[in-house]
Amino acid sequence: IHAGMVVVADGTKEAEERLERVLTYDPGMGIVRHADAGYDLAIENAKKFDVKIPMIK
Repeated sequence: IHAGMVVVADGTKEAEERLERVLTYDPGMGIVRHADAGYDLAIENAKKFDVKIPMIK
């Protein structure tokens, strides 16, 4: 998986936590950027996945 970031996946608990953050927040930021640009699908997904975006009600 390439999320645009480098994270070591060595089986440790710390690596698991880092991977979870990267693979959650990086796609979430994509939703935020696209919702802010006005893309309807991104706005729908922000609501569906409970992504908190102040400018989206």
